[in-house]
Amino acid sequence: MIRKLTSLSFKHTSLALLLTCSLTAASWAAPSAHAASEGVYISDSSYFTLNQAALSSSSLQFSVSLHNGGNKTIDFNQYGVRVTDTSGHSYTAKLSEKKSASVLPGQDTSFRFYASLDEGETADQLQIDVFRWDESKADFMSHLGNLPVASALQEGQDQVQEEIINLRTLDSTLPTDASIAFQLGQSVRVSENGKWVMYTQLSARNLGASSVKLPTGLQVRLVDANGLKYTSTVVNGSGTTFLPGEADTITLKTPISKQMPVSGLSLEYYYLNQTEDVTLGTMNLNTSLQTTDLNTKQTYSGQQDGEKMTVKANSSSYSNQADGVHVQTIVTLSNDGEAAAAVPSFFASYQFGDAGTSVKASDNTARNEYLAPKETTTYYFNAILPTGVDPNAAQLVLWENTGSSASSASSTPSGTGTESTGSAGSSSAASTTGTTTGSNTGSTTGSNSGTTGQMPVAVFLLKGASEAQNGFTTAAAYKLGSKLTFTNSSVVNKNLDVSLVELHAHQNDDLGYKTAIAKYKITNNGTSTIALPELQNELIDSSGNSYTGTRQTSVTTQITPGSSYVVSYSYLLPNKKDSDDESFALNIFDDKSVSQGKVNIGTYQVALQAEEESDTLALYPFTIKVNSDSISWLYNSGTYSYQLNLDLDVTHEDQVIVDSNFSKVEFDMIDSLGRIVGTQTATLLGTGKLVSGNQKIVVTGLKNEQVDSGVKVNMYEVIETPNGTAKRLIKQFH
Repeated sequence: MIRKLTSLSFKHTSLALLLTCSLTAASWAAPSAHAASEGVYISDSSYFTLNQAALSSSSLQFSVSLHNGGNKTIDFNQYGVRVTDTSGHSYTAKLSEKKSASVLPGQDTSFRFYASLDEGETADQLQIDVFRWDESKADFMSHLGNLPVASALQEGQDQVQEEIINLRTLDSTLPTDASIAFQLGQSVRVSENGKWVMYTQLSARNLGASSVKLPTGLQVRLVDANGLKYTSTVVNGSGTTFLPGEADTITLKTPISKQMPVSGLSLEYYYLNQTEDVTLGTMNLNTSLQTTDLNTKQTYSGQQDGEKMTVKANSSSYSNQADGVHVQTIVTLSNDGEAAAAVPSFFASYQFGDAGTSVKASDNTARNEYLAPKETTTYYFNAILPTGVDPNAAQLVLWENTGSSASSASSTPSGTGTESTGSAGSSSAASTTGTTTGSNTGSTTGSNSGTTGQMPVAVFLLKGASEAQNGFTTAAAYKLGSKLTFTNSSVVNKNLDVSLVELHAHQNDDLGYKTAIAKYKITNNGTSTIALPELQNELIDSSGNSYTGTRQTSVTTQITPGSSYVVSYSYLLPNKKDSDDESFALNIFDDKSVSQGKVNIGTYQVALQAEEESDTLALYPFTIKVNSDSISWLYNSGTYSYQLNLDLDVTHEDQVIVDSNFSKVEFDMIDSLGRIVGTQTATLLGTGKLVSGNQKIVVTGLKNEQVDSGVKVNMYEVIETPNGTAKRLIKQFH
């Protein structure tokens, strides 16, 4: 008959505090037992072994395997185990699972146990005492042998931060095997609403055979090295139903004082027994409190089982400016797994000093909902810190937006952490105790029943942050007309190619400045229509001065597949001497997706194109060749007129789309005194456009005194910009 591992018999129940988790006994003639190396034998072919032991600060988990090499079924109910140490102390071992107690011939069966220990026990001091129930003995046990714990300790598990809590201690209506194993995750100290807060993540695994929730009476607090105690609440996962054998994550939030030492911290589980609190277990937080250096990967704590997501602060740079310290940190989220993973919503804050001061930074770049295997997405967090703050001493807290609920709205701390010099009293506990919803379920520790709107993911130390260099000195070499390569594909669609095809200076008569005009060619290499990007850009000179580009007054909104479009940007530049350097850095940036500052996505070496005396004129995408020219004047019925006679070859060199906002050509007649005596405008598109062949440019209505032999004609490229009309001298006729 196969029997389940259930409760103790009536006789054995009275020994429960002395013995390990035992199983209902049946009378049968047990074989003789003897101990051997790493095994306790009950016959020549049947024996017990110890494996998969894991030791925490106050508990031990282990598996005992029964190997039945005989020809008869062995009933594990006839045997028991307990934990003992070299000083003679013994600890009750409890089963953390239910399975058949019958081990068939030729079968190996493992039984999983856990035991609560006094603090300070080490693996070398502990052993598993294997015994057979024997009513003839004074302690009802016939001791068969000991299995050393140290030899079965899992690699790297000599001090696992795990605590097993028997939930039946808190709620007698729960099943006898209702237990939760809390494993310690990361803890971070962060500034929130001007106060210091400690967040601690725990993995909670249900060791029982029934679904459970955390009982109302379970309390948790943070204890520092001075014995001060800070009440913790569950702010994420508090309403979780823990399935049998399954684990889930919960997060604790503890308001703390700024003077609290960060070493010597422990997490204490307890419950109130009338007016006094009873400690259930403690966990040392020394290895849990985490900060991460720059350029160091850290596992993303919010991922689902099976995912392998990591976060890393690749670099941090800053510049001291008049309004404060401008700082930018680049963070990457990488999917190192083999399956697609959901992309979380991140934002960040920079925290500095001891007063809990922080500055928020966000990246609002549009991203796909999922990250493909081996794919990485980049976040840029910009902020302005107060003047005098050393960015190397600051920290970047990476937060995740987790959504919010009505119950969590009040969970954000508005004051300092609760602290006392004694144990937590009933008033403190009452403020964190919820209401019971049933005999088998209760509200979690704390008053929150949902999640907060934000959870910290990592704290990055910014030690090693570098001072940002002038973009002029770091600009990449660039050849006019070649493709601009961007570091962030979210700004410009990956199916679009962008190139700078022209950069000229234009004159602004009597206005005290000149205008640079840049023409960009944008090509759609995709198979569908794409929105035309609005390139945020600037020219940076050798002194670090930047001149922001302004896009032409109106522009098309979309670009069709297989086509190219030309769009112009203007830059207001100071009038410089002819000897001044005309070289610049062209910086393409994004200032829409970040809360402060901008994100550089490409910086390139460029220079204003020199105007050369030539009969071939370039007005991209057109080329005008002047074959011959002459100037004459006419008199008719009392009025004079000038006539510029031209023989032109006009070529549309590059088949790109241009519209009515494209450049125009202006002819200014200038007398010997430098006065403009008449103007005519022509276009390269539409009605009256310049074409190949003979052209006549006529200026009429001149007065007699305006007619002289020193007249000349200036030919300009004219572009209308939001900042006014920009003129570029391209040819002069005499």
